[in-house]
Amino acid sequence: MDNIKIWLDKIHLTCQQIGHNYVDMIIDQCGVNFSVIPALSGFSPAIKWQSLYQGLPENIYPDDAPLLVRIELEDAQQVQWLYALAREAVATAPLLVLGSSWRFEVLAEWLSRCIDAQHEGRAGIFRFWDTRIFSYLFTHVLSDEQQSQLHRPTLFWSWLDRDEAPVLLEGNGAALDEEELSEQIIFTDNQFESLMCLCDAKQLLVYQPLPKNLFMNRESEFSACFKAMLAATKEGVLFEDKRNEWVAEYILKNKIYSDECSSGVNNL
Repeated sequence: MDNIKIWLDKIHLTCQQIGHNYVDMIIDQCGVNFSVIPALSGFSPAIKWQSLYQGLPENIYPDDAPLLVRIELEDAQQVQWLYALAREAVATAPLLVLGSSWRFEVLAEWLSRCIDAQHEGRAGIFRFWDTRIFSYLFTHVLSDEQQSQLHRPTLFWSWLDRDEAPVLLEGNGAALDEEELSEQIIFTDNQFESLMCLCDAKQLLVYQPLPKNLFMNRESEFSACFKAMLAATKEGVLFEDKRNEWVAEYILKNKIYSDECSSGVNNL
């Protein structure tokens, strides 16, 4: 079954239903391990795209920047490229698709401001576009106000989860007021710890997989691992060598592998 085609076909239909002849996506060039900029430069008519690091110091490395790209759904060449890229990226950096009524330049500027975050007075990059943790940002990390920042420009977000099931998260997407500006996202210590637990869970499953056949699917596995990482942080088990072993034992002891995985998203 071609889950990518099924997903993107549904996105295409959703865009038609809301009167859009285009769809936007964020491409994680670091995740796919190659630059898509040369490919983007070869279309006629040109594809709209912009680095989301624009205006930030990190933009000195354009080939590593996340890119916002607008695909015209009536252009067969652009659509074909979208499907091909989604297949190529799915293993390491699945695409994050969004629907927005905003002008492309305004949308890009808003999302760039969301990236420029702070913790303890220090600037940092908020990599919200990682689909493997995206839903958890809204259930375990961001405050209501911070969630609104990400939802504000979008009618919907969509991606393929770890099991290649298409999911949808509704946004806001109402017209932008003339003087409306996004607020900088400033993380508390607790929020930062939750983000680190998400990262730790990702790393553990790459380098120290849990017992096979313990989980119904990969999303359930990650959910259990994340919950255990949160518990490890609460218990003060912070160093990697002991932390990973503690997490594995915690999952087995508390049987959290039997929990239903709930990430607050809907099937598309």
